[in-house]
Amino acid sequence: MLLKKKIQLYYKKIIQFFFLIIYGKIISQNKKLKSVIIEKINNINHLNVKKFNYKFYRIKNGRVFTNYVETLAIISENFLIKDPSFQQVNGYLKKNYNETKITGTNKFLKKFNGNMLVLTQGASGHLNYAHWLFDIVPKILIAKQKFNIDKIDYYYFSKLTNFQKKILDLIKIDHKKFIDANKYRHVQATNLLAVSHPNYFDKTVFFSHSVMPSWIIYSLRNLFIKKIKKKMFNRIFIDRSDSTQNHCKLINNKEIKKILKRKKFRILKLSNYSFIEQVSIFNNCRMVVAVHGAGLANLVFCKKKTKVIEIIPKNINNKVYQRISKVNELNYKSLKLDQIKNDNRGDVYLNTKQLNQYL
Repeated sequence: MLLKKKIQLYYKKIIQFFFLIIYGKIISQNKKLKSVIIEKINNINHLNVKKFNYKFYRIKNGRVFTNYVETLAIISENFLIKDPSFQQVNGYLKKNYNETKITGTNKFLKKFNGNMLVLTQGASGHLNYAHWLFDIVPKILIAKQKFNIDKIDYYYFSKLTNFQKKILDLIKIDHKKFIDANKYRHVQATNLLAVSHPNYFDKTVFFSHSVMPSWIIYSLRNLFIKKIKKKMFNRIFIDRSDSTQNHCKLINNKEIKKILKRKKFRILKLSNYSFIEQVSIFNNCRMVVAVHGAGLANLVFCKKKTKVIEIIPKNINNKVYQRISKVNELNYKSLKLDQIKNDNRGDVYLNTKQLNQYL
């Protein structure tokens, strides 16, 4: 086993050395580059965002490298452009570190002619509904302040899910222009476009979403609420049993659903509804009960004073839905539960008497 690990390590070093010879060493930017034009963004949809110090980047013959998990490097002339680049290590943002400065860009380069907007950020943005809404769509909104998106030839992201395609259709972006970041980990465009991250400024994604800039919430509301259909469910319970994420689930889900049905709650699996139907449901309901999960991102679309009960394991320090509720002036309560012993997924048991007290 030890010999196998040594062989793997030597092989990895050989690969890195090979690509360092081809593409060169990546170093931190320490001077102003003629190939990089930086524009400050002070307003987004008439909302003042000066304090966030957002920037829009135009990079002539710029390169992008990603390991598709925790690393994104925006590169010009072998200099790492720090602000729009992205590096997590075990879930924490590392502002002064990027893997490419050690490993180089160890994938073959694919060149594209035209304008390419970088949207990818690693694993968190690929499939998760909440990250798509709070991280990726706002990047498009930031870019729109400085560039005509009709003139963008390529969007560098990942293979799109059906719900992502539907949302892109609503904002009139051709999803055929998307370049799969998993297939092409290292690309170059004649005019590379990039933006500062909309909300990930410090610590973890959970922390950043818990203090999310209010302009993101307001902008998402304004963007999609005008497209709603009337779907009146006064009280709703979000059933997470269909979630692809194997965590934060009620082990007595059937029992809780029976109780809520008797109290005239509509039991909903959000995967059965289109994006606009979800927007409509949350905008028209008056009470939401749900276990912590991405579906609660739809609180963005709720009307003022909507009652929200979020069922959340005590060990999860994520206040994103509390933050959205505060910005949207919702009547929010969290029902914090002990995690099931010997269970590392965050599953919980909800005592029915406790639920009745909150209702």
